[in-house]
Amino acid sequence: MDIYSKRLPTVKQLQYFIAVCEARSFRGAAEKLNISQPPLSIQIKDLEEKLEVTLFLRNSHNVVLTKEGEELKSRVASLLTDLCSITKAIKSNNVEKAIIGTTKTLSFDFIPYFKLFFSDFSDETEIYKHNYTSKELLTELQKENIDFALVSDYQTRDANENSLLIYQEPMILVLPISHPCSQHERVDLNDVTDLPLFWFKQYMNPAFYDQCERVFKTLNYPIIRRAELADNLSMLLEVALGKGMMLLPQSMAQAKVEGVVYKKLIENQYTNLSVDIYLIWRKNLKMRPINEAIIHYFKNE
Repeated sequence: MDIYSKRLPTVKQLQYFIAVCEARSFRGAAEKLNISQPPLSIQIKDLEEKLEVTLFLRNSHNVVLTKEGEELKSRVASLLTDLCSITKAIKSNNVEKAIIGTTKTLSFDFIPYFKLFFSDFSDETEIYKHNYTSKELLTELQKENIDFALVSDYQTRDANENSLLIYQEPMILVLPISHPCSQHERVDLNDVTDLPLFWFKQYMNPAFYDQCERVFKTLNYPIIRRAELADNLSMLLEVALGKGMMLLPQSMAQAKVEGVVYKKLIENQYTNLSVDIYLIWRKNLKMRPINEAIIHYFKNE
């Protein structure tokens, strides 16, 4: 038998076969494939006739692979995996990818909204690997090193031109577990002004700094500031010792450190202390289908 033989199984038949193997039922496989059960049964029967073997032993309740079915399963799974890899590689080689820079302010992998986007566009996009701030990413846009940027500080934004406000990330309060407020479901900043706050310099993110200042000025007592340390882990360890507190974007509040708790703020502070995330694209960006699709995706979310 050669590769042109009409007696060879089709890819569809092999996909249906694997679906039945995984579901261990024809009904489950049909649901997985989003088809009705009769065409699935027809394809499996045709596959068995082409191979001249019985692949499944079945009754009204159970489906069991025969010895021949087990042998076919291991080979077909590998074959289909290779076919997927080949298809993806060829497709990737022929697609001019959109390059996207993401600000280091947030951990986009922990935000379902962005995780879904990057999954949906994985074949058509490339993440700019540099660990840049929003300000640095805007410079990269001007240099045309990237096509899009996801940034958190964009003071010169023109609402009618090459930008969209696409997400607002709330801030989470990080407290030592020894503090009385660590037992509260939500915390009022007025109740934690006895702790110094690790805080960034204004020049690092002027717009967000000013946004936070407006909230801090409404408190009954001023918040004492401590200069940020070199990294979050060092500050978390200081918080665990009761030497301060932190405000972190929700997606960055993932590290599990003994002696530290993460708490939501009371509603008005939770709402007003949020990080605005913008999608920005180059002004001279060529509107290829992939670029239009990315902009359309966020406009319609």
